[in-house]
Amino acid sequence: MGINRQIIYPFIFVVLLISITVTIAGAASVPEVKVKPVGHFGGYIETVDVVGNYAYIGQGQDLVILDIANSSSPVSVGRVTTKNLVSGVKISGNYAYVAVGNDGLVIVDVSNPSSPILKGSYDTPGYASNLAISGNYAYVADDYNGLDIIDISNSSSPILKGNYNTSGYASNVAISGNYAYLTAGDNGLLVVDISNPSSPILKGNCDTRGIACSVAVSGNYTYVADGDNGLVIVDTSNPSSPTFKGKYYTSGSVYGVAVSGKYAYAADFTKGLLVFDISNPSSPALKGSYNDVDLDGIVVSGNYAYITVYRGLEIIDIKRPSSPILKGSYDTVGYADNIEVSGNYAYVAAGIMGLAIIDISNPSSPIFKGSCGPEDFSTDVAVSGNYAYVTGFSDLEIVDISNPSSPIRKGSCTIEGSAEDVAVSGNYVYLAVGEEGLEIVDISHPFSPNIKGKYNTAGRARSVAVSGNYAYVADGDNGFLVFDISNPSSPILKGKYETGYADCVAVSGNYVYLVEDSDGLVIFDINNPSSPIRKGSESRHIGICKDISVSGNYAYIANSGLVIVNISNSSSPIVEGGFESPWGILDVSISGDSIYVANSNNGIEILKLDLEQPVTSVVNLSVTQLENNTQILKQENGKTVANVKQMPGQKNETSTPEKESKKTPGFEIICGVVSLLAVFCIKGSNKRRLH
Repeated sequence: MGINRQIIYPFIFVVLLISITVTIAGAASVPEVKVKPVGHFGGYIETVDVVGNYAYIGQGQDLVILDIANSSSPVSVGRVTTKNLVSGVKISGNYAYVAVGNDGLVIVDVSNPSSPILKGSYDTPGYASNLAISGNYAYVADDYNGLDIIDISNSSSPILKGNYNTSGYASNVAISGNYAYLTAGDNGLLVVDISNPSSPILKGNCDTRGIACSVAVSGNYTYVADGDNGLVIVDTSNPSSPTFKGKYYTSGSVYGVAVSGKYAYAADFTKGLLVFDISNPSSPALKGSYNDVDLDGIVVSGNYAYITVYRGLEIIDIKRPSSPILKGSYDTVGYADNIEVSGNYAYVAAGIMGLAIIDISNPSSPIFKGSCGPEDFSTDVAVSGNYAYVTGFSDLEIVDISNPSSPIRKGSCTIEGSAEDVAVSGNYVYLAVGEEGLEIVDISHPFSPNIKGKYNTAGRARSVAVSGNYAYVADGDNGFLVFDISNPSSPILKGKYETGYADCVAVSGNYVYLVEDSDGLVIFDINNPSSPIRKGSESRHIGICKDISVSGNYAYIANSGLVIVNISNSSSPIVEGGFESPWGILDVSISGDSIYVANSNNGIEILKLDLEQPVTSVVNLSVTQLENNTQILKQENGKTVANVKQMPGQKNETSTPEKESKKTPGFEIICGVVSLLAVFCIKGSNKRRLH
């Protein structure tokens, strides 16, 4: 052969050892960007139960315990976070039994209200929407799975005892004696015999003629919150043959009902709290009311009615049923559409609630500070100095936030089109207003803002970012636009770049970060704004963008979840991490190492960056291990490629970037395989010589 085997064998071994060591050490030293939840505030409240001096509410995914000893000023004393939105809660003894939608039943030890502890759980097959407790059983209205009966005698390990599968969806349940009274949507009221929990049997039913949402039982009568059909009373003295007895049409939508003595209390979504005299069940009479909107859950205890509304919990004094009055409230953020962070405060566009201000000086324990109701449904917010600029569907409102506890509306103006994004720079607000394009509002006089200029784009203006004398617009199917705004009364189109459907845009330094539907995140060099230059893109995991925020080496993209992209190399951005949300992240704002997300029905969530520390190690492998380890390396490298890791410590690319290693993980493996083949060739040659 002309080859000295005493030289080549050691050489091959060294090549193998180096290649495998480089591969494994390289993969092990690449960090992963992770985020961890550290705080949560708000979320839609649709359920409440009261025992003694405590009210237990579902607030987004949290079970929150309020001290209501002073009914004028309820105070949060404890909370525990579940995996899903809390849709129902009942208290029995030292335990709270919580319905958490797709995650079923959760049992919480509340013997110490300031420190509730998750005790046990049972994941029901359906969507646990509400529940009732009787003896050792929890009766769960499990949507299209019907009624689940769960043995809770061992709180740490609840088990399914029986099920009745309704023909419609089950939304709520009440227990009286041996019967469960189940609301089943357009199938009305169902009466189920539960004397044998292992084998519940349908006993009777009544078509309530509406959408049966909630139920309460008192004596021989069952009271049904029947949606748009109002309050319906059913005679259930004979469970086998429940009969329609009476109703009251509210002209609103009744979602919740409670009964105490000769009065029924209805939570009407549009009419507020309605009090009915039910001494004559055939003809309930309206006795009094308390006007409010967006009511859902209700429970009555003593002289108070506790009702859930879009902004939290309200305590209504009902000592005089003819004139109920507000006694106290617990305010929160029911719905978060958009969020802006400035200093120690988060400013939230909270839909029907308007602008909500949250103290985030302690991110793990955010505190509601103040709110300012809207003239329109609030959709977006930007902050500059002592003012917040809040958009509705058709107007811009300016709110003085110099006193966060008491924000005051200063002025407003009607805008053309539908505001989809807002940015502030100097004395002007820049609005992306959909099909009307770009609008510029003069805010130099906060009491009287006025439209200064506009440009009707050819697409649908979805997002706007401003830097210096230029505005950058994501214009839907018209791509990415650059405007000279040095004269705000007459913005001039300076540059355009054809892209896919452009959803979101952000600007930082000399780069614009655009998210569009075909190539995901696209980075443009805007050193010459008239002629933006495409630098790089990353399309994996991006999807439809709701918002984008840029901070340091990372772009944070809200796309129902959260995607984190390393942008330190503008030519090669790369996804490095993310955070999933079952509710839909609509907006994201960054402050330091904290990430604040508007999480729709789950309020706001506060996350922290948690960078995985690189671990450098040298792994020694013998030649006889090569075949198995090659397979392992392929799997590890496959995972590395899938997770697309890159060092977060890389400098931001403001000058000539450092050269990056272009060596692919498969390169070292190929070296090893080639070396191994050389060994086989030499051995084969030696065998032929012997023969």
